[in-house]
Amino acid sequence: MVDSRSSAPVVIVVGGDQKRLQWLNHHVTSHWPEARVTTVDPRHGASLSRIIEDSDPDALILQIDFGAEASASRGIGQLQQLLQGRPGLYCIVLAERGDEWTAVRSLKVGAADYLPVAGLTREALLTAVGEAARRRGDAQRVVEALDDDAAEQAQVAVPGYLILKELSTSNFSSVYLARSERMRRNVVLKVMRRGETQREREDAERFQREYEIISSVAHRSIAEIYDFGSLPEHLYLAMEYFPCGDLRERMRNPVSVAEAYYYLRTIAAALRVIHVFGILHRDLKPANVMLREDNAPVLIDFGLARRAIDEGAVTGAGQVLGSPYYISPEQAQGQVVDGRTDLYSLGVMFYEMLTGNKPYLGRSAIAIMEQHSSSPIPRLPEALAGQQALLDRLMAKNPNARYASADELLADLDPSLVEVA
Repeated sequence: MVDSRSSAPVVIVVGGDQKRLQWLNHHVTSHWPEARVTTVDPRHGASLSRIIEDSDPDALILQIDFGAEASASRGIGQLQQLLQGRPGLYCIVLAERGDEWTAVRSLKVGAADYLPVAGLTREALLTAVGEAARRRGDAQRVVEALDDDAAEQAQVAVPGYLILKELSTSNFSSVYLARSERMRRNVVLKVMRRGETQREREDAERFQREYEIISSVAHRSIAEIYDFGSLPEHLYLAMEYFPCGDLRERMRNPVSVAEAYYYLRTIAAALRVIHVFGILHRDLKPANVMLREDNAPVLIDFGLARRAIDEGAVTGAGQVLGSPYYISPEQAQGQVVDGRTDLYSLGVMFYEMLTGNKPYLGRSAIAIMEQHSSSPIPRLPEALAGQQALLDRLMAKNPNARYASADELLADLDPSLVEVA
């Protein structure tokens, strides 16, 4: 039996046989009184593609005469053209003088159903149209469910911003791609929920500190902050959006030695800027280095940053912050740190850019951090042995054996290796 009459399908019927068009129209509308059936005679030059776009049908019934090869080829070609770019269009081929081979041809190019004219019954027609309406309804319910899930995930509402999608989330904050109504451009919107626990208050202080730190530095290698605000339940930060992605994504493909030197130098130059301002990043890693359209790197995510003048009073023994894969030995041990800890993290990134691998791996964060503190500095492959001395100074276990500053590192780099077209 066909589906109940509760739904009202939208159907487009294409063909030149007016009596059959009337027969189809009559049976569909008698079963679904509120159905909309549009009949199109292709000989009259109507734009079928435009009609499909305007009507958004549940089912398209396309009559194809398989008796003459030219007509059959024309019909199959039209079917392919109509279905191209419309994967959700439920197309029913109404075949004249067809056989099993024509059914195979029709289904192979994307038809959802095949009805031979010979022996076509009202029941077969309504079953096919009903199935089209059912599938369309199921698809719509899936879309609505996904929209509901997205709405639940994006419960936050920030005045002046249209949230487009969630980019990432953590225990600390959620990051969204949003549209700024005032600037008429896409921005990254970082949102943190307020709370009353000690940890949540510390997170809020860290969030505001990130804004104050980035806002104090105006430089092309530092992400630009557009807005900061406080709502009853949230704090938010709007900053520059980088559609080209981050260095982590770039490193999924091989990086040449020259390009690795380019990133090393330009990131070191960015570190020099923040260090001059007395700021330590403390969470330098590829995911926190965005890329501009000209491939220039930009530092983001200063959530763990501190001003060096405050560092000794803030970080006590045993307090470990940062990514285990890129953390310095002194940071892993909860010791007081300075600008050399950022240079160590940059050295880890340099090794990964050259080799495609992280220098230390382990089954747990603690195991990885122990390697940063005690395992030998990794050896580069023979083809890259010329970069070993530079890597040794960047990743020295003892901070005193590292470059003393980003300026010293920059002065030591070979200028012939850092220019990338």
